[in-house]
Amino acid sequence: MAARKKASPPVEVAPNRGNLLLLILLVGMIFYCSWVNNRVVIRGYELSKLRQREKQLLDEQEKLRTELATLLRPQNLARLARRLGLKPPASGHKVIMP
Repeated sequence: MAARKKASPPVEVAPNRGNLLLLILLVGMIFYCSWVNNRVVIRGYELSKLRQREKQLLDEQEKLRTELATLLRPQNLARLARRLGLKPPASGHKVIMP
């Protein structure tokens, strides 16, 4: 009869501190990358809102410039002066600046 080898008890592998540290580091990196990605998305939304607001302000600025140019036209100023009761100066009231 051939000699039978005795079955050896299963070998337990103790968790290595290096492996545990690497696992913790990997999990931490995953959470950090997720957080960074979340911040990038949030900043993207904020940037989009700011660009939209910038466009609104530029449109409003253009309307105000157009309105100012209209109000400063000599015809409008003359009409407004007449409405306020102003009259052209008499020849003796004119002062010529050097």
